[in-house]
Parts: sequence; structure tokens; C-alpha cells
Amino acid sequence: MQLALRLIAIVSFIVAIVWVIQAGALEPEPILAFLAGLTTLALSFTNEKKESGESLDQRNRRIMLNHVENFWVKGILEKSLHGAALLELGIKQDPSAVSYPWAIKRESTNETLPAGKSMLEIFNEIGLGRSLLILGAPGSGKTTMLLELTRQLIEHARQDETEPIPVVFNLASWKEKQTLADWLAEELNTIYYVPKKTTPTWVNENRMLLLLDGLDEVKQTSRAKCVEVINQFRTGHGLTSLVVCTRIKEYSATNTKLSLEGAITLQPLTSKQVNAYFDKFGKSLAGAKQLLKKDKALQELAETPLMLSIVALAYKDTKADELIGPNNIEEQRKYIFNSYIQRMFERSTRTANAPFSKQQALHYLCWLARKMVQHNIITYQIEAMQPDWLEDKSQRPLYRLVVGLSFRLSFALIAGLNVGYSVGLIAGLIAALSVGLISGLIVGNVGGPIGEINMVTRLKWSLKEGRLGLIVGIIFGIIFGPFFGLSIGLSSGPIFGLSSRLIFGMIFGLIGALFGGLRGEQIEETTRPGQRLKQMRSNAFFAFMSSGLIAGLFFGLLAGPIGGLSVRLIIRGLIGGLFIGLFIGLVVGLLYGFVALIQHYTLRFVLARYQLLPTRLIPFLDYAVDLIFLRQVGGSYIFVHRLLMEHFAEMDV
Repeated sequence: MQLALRLIAIVSFIVAIVWVIQAGALEPEPILAFLAGLTTLALSFTNEKKESGESLDQRNRRIMLNHVENFWVKGILEKSLHGAALLELGIKQDPSAVSYPWAIKRESTNETLPAGKSMLEIFNEIGLGRSLLILGAPGSGKTTMLLELTRQLIEHARQDETEPIPVVFNLASWKEKQTLADWLAEELNTIYYVPKKTTPTWVNENRMLLLLDGLDEVKQTSRAKCVEVINQFRTGHGLTSLVVCTRIKEYSATNTKLSLEGAITLQPLTSKQVNAYFDKFGKSLAGAKQLLKKDKALQELAETPLMLSIVALAYKDTKADELIGPNNIEEQRKYIFNSYIQRMFERSTRTANAPFSKQQALHYLCWLARKMVQHNIITYQIEAMQPDWLEDKSQRPLYRLVVGLSFRLSFALIAGLNVGYSVGLIAGLIAALSVGLISGLIVGNVGGPIGEINMVTRLKWSLKEGRLGLIVGIIFGIIFGPFFGLSIGLSSGPIFGLSSRLIFGMIFGLIGALFGGLRGEQIEETTRPGQRLKQMRSNAFFAFMSSGLIAGLFFGLLAGPIGGLSVRLIIRGLIGGLFIGLFIGLVVGLLYGFVALIQHYTLRFVLARYQLLPTRLIPFLDYAVDLIFLRQVGGSYIFVHRLLMEHFAEMDV
């Protein structure tokens, strides 16, 4: 409805202006048409109401709850690799692990919490301003318990709108110079796509319940500082509830304690639980069960749900004498992961027509894992890759060359069309392409763009920015009006002088209002891989076609009559408008999608050129999901566990 009203307003403006030109004077009818268009445009903004009747805050709350649930609960918790091994984990309170507020000292206890007690019950017992530390060994189920608490908190928040929104963050992306509040605001914008103007409000007004995973993933040299930053945040935001999740070994090495109200430690699985789990598989795990009795390293590894599941998958239907590995826990872990990887490749039902060889798949997975570890990335999204993934020696110069050459050829082509309009199409194209190639080869390898790739997947129109674009456009049109008239051959006629400034002022004013108010944003949530790329292509093409068409029509219909109302001059104005429309369309299209598309696909080309990732990227990622190395979560991919990602990153293929 709003779009239709705005289109009617634009048509009314065009009719009114053309009417004035044809009449040669200000008649009442065109003035009424102009006022009608202005009124329609105003109505299109004043009548904007949400059909659902919910407020903006309610809508944002609903979207965030759905986003957290879809990604973390449905996408990760419910599809976890060791979901089948979700046994009743022992939980002990560990008061000595945290520094209690008000200098209260509490001693540790060896008592295990009652079986069946939920994470929400444990968390709620802390009281107002709840804060909890979850400790555990690698693969012990820390993140699983954190996400189980997230699931319960989401259900509670949906029933009671006064409850804060539970939001999961991974501390791996925190940088040492950031305060926790600034980092949270940045993550809300980049990870959850909350508008930048909204994020400080959510942080400062305690609207979120913070679930902070991966303190152990922060760089070792910065980990103690991160603990201090969290404690400082607690001082200024004491009513904000939060949970921190980390490995025991890395947390103990910081020598700095978190100032929280509670702490729990996840206990290893008992031998009775491990044997009961193996018994579910019958004779298929008899060999592994026999080896377990005499291999202490394997016994220790099997005490965590993750490794228990890995052992079951890797050693299924394998005899005991084929399973003998090194009696060392680190070597045993590598042995088990290698056995698991080998077993996944050997499954004939899934790899009969494999699109990639084993060597190729391992090479790509190891490189991807190393980059994710290097950049502290937990979830991999195709569109999120940046040029800093490239190595300096040869890859970045090639990237700069291709991107720079693409930009120059694009503008050279449009310039050639405009030159060809005056001196001949063939001559103009040859000259433009020659200039584009030479400049690209000379300058492209040293001056091409290498900055961040910004995805534009949704276009919005801002009234405030549109007003500014209107003013700038009018000033620009008044100053350069005669120049544009001359550039398309309209150098004569009774109304060329002052009228050209007024008409081009109106033209550029409307163009500035329409396209100066456009703002590119990212969609809130993706449901399939490459969704943002597809949306960005559509937006870029729409921006190119709509801006070029509107600009071309304005120039053609309004600039042509400047030199007179003869058919020849009107046709000449329309042709000139076509070329100018192509140029303006290209500029707008580049700003709202084409630049990022060129950068992204050039990055993919360079990575494929150096055999770091395949050209057919999505089929490869789906193949890795099929092998149970990766897991697809909406439009993203994640290794089935961080330990497996670290193993791939350390492999030498």
C-alpha cells in the first residue's frame, strides 16, 4: 500500500513538471497535480502502521527470541553430535571458583546436586541479578548445558514480557581494548542484525540476559583482561543477569576470578554410565568396550559425552585388536578423531558418488578450520568471508588487481557509451575498453580495494536522509544545470539559461531525495546458504534499473524541451537521458550491492585459484555435513564440535 502511494506521488510530480514545460507558464491545473503528488507522498509516510498491532519493542523482542531459538536451540542443541549421549551429568557447586560480591567467602563442597534438577532451577536459586559460572573439561557438555538453560529461559521469556531476552554470545570475538558493553552492542549489530541505534539501549537498560560462551577461546594473553572487563560490567550493570561458560584448565590459569554469585562444575561420566551407553549398541561396540577395560587413556576420554559419542561412531563394528592405539590421552584423542574421520569417509552409502576426493575434502576442511580458529569464528557463513583471509605474498595482489580492473571496466564501458553517443558507438567502446584495461593493469595491482566487504541485503528509505539528498540534489542541479544541458547537445533555445538550472535542480533534487534516502541493511536471519548473496543481487539489480530508468526519464522528458519543443531535440534529449541514466544506475547499483558482489566473488575466485576452497563451495559444505564433520544451522555452517575443528586445524594434509 505504501509503495503504491509513493509511485502515484512520483507520477503526479512528473506529470505536473511536464505540464508546466508544455504550457510555458504556471497554470492552476499543473500546480494542483503537483500538490496532489505532494499530499499523496505525505500520506504514504503518515499512514504507516503495523498490521499486527504490536509495538516496535514487542516486534524486536519476538524476532530476537525466534532468532536465538532457531540458531542456538534448534540448530545446535537439538542437532548436537553427542545428543544421543545426553546422560544425566553430575553437577557440583564450586563456590571457590568465583569472587563473591561484598567479600563473602564460601567454601567448596563435594556434594553433587540432586539428580533431575534443571539448569533453570539452579539458575533461579541465585536470585535477583543472577550470575553463574559453568565449568567443565573439553567435551564435558558445558555448551550443551548453557543452551539447555537458554531453551528454558526462552520459554519463560515468552510467557512473561517483563523477563529479559536470553541472548547467546561467544567471547572469542572480544578484543582487548573493548569494554563489554561496547562489544555486546557490536555483536548485536553484526551477529543478530539489531540496528546500531538500538543496541546501546538494549545493553544499558538491562533488556538482555547474557549467556557468554567460550571464555577459554579468548587469546591466552587477553583472557585475564577479559575477566576484568566482565567484572567491570557487573559493577555498572548489576541488574543484568549473565552466565559465563569456560573450560576449567584455561580458567584456572588466568589467576583472576569472575565476580559472580554462583559457580558449578560438570562432573565426568561414571564407568557405569559409559558401560550402559555402550550396551545400547550391543555387539557392534563389543571391541571398544573390551579395549576400554585396559586402556586408561581411553577410559578418561570416554568420561565426556562428546568423546563417548565419537568413540561409538569411530569404533562401531571394529574388533578389539584393530583398535589398539597409543596409551596416552593426547595421542589417543588424535587417534580417535582420525579413526572417526576415516570411518565417515568409508561409509559407502554416503560417499558412493562423492563430488570430492578424500584428499580434496580434507585439504579444504583443514584450511577452513585453521582460518576459523585464526579469526575466532565459531559459525561459518559464506557471505561473511573477508579479504583478510588471504595471504599477503601473492593472493592479495591478485585480489586487488581483479577488483580494481572490474571497477575500471564497468565505468569505462559506460563512459564509452557516452563518448560513442557523440563520436560513434564503435570508436567510443574501443577507446573506453582500452583505457579501462590499461588503467586496471597499471593501477589495479597496487590501488584496488582490499577493505571489508559490506553486504547489502535489504533496502530501506530514510526520510531524514531523503531530505538531505533533496537539498544536495537541488544545489547540485542549479550549479551544474547548464553543463548537463550542453553535455547532451541542448545548447540553444529560448529557455536554456535560467530554466536549465531550475529544471535540473528539480531533477537532481528528486533523484537525491529518492536515492539519497536509500539505506542498505542486512536481513535479520538466513535460512539457507548463500541467501544474502541472492538477495543482494536482486537489490543491486533493482537499484541499477530503477535509478537508471527514473534518472533517464527525467533527463529525457525534462532536459529535451530546454532547447525547444521540436521532435528532433526531444528525441536527442531522450537518447542523452538514456546514457546518463546508465551512468547514474551504475553508480547507485555499485553502492547498493554490485561492489560487494564483485569483492565477494573475486575473493572466492582467488581462494579457488590457490586451491584453498573449491569453486563449488555450497556442494562441498553440504558434503561435509553429509560426512558429519559440519552441521548446517540456517544459512551458516558449524563444526560438530570445537574439538573436531581444532583437530582439523592441526592436521597436516
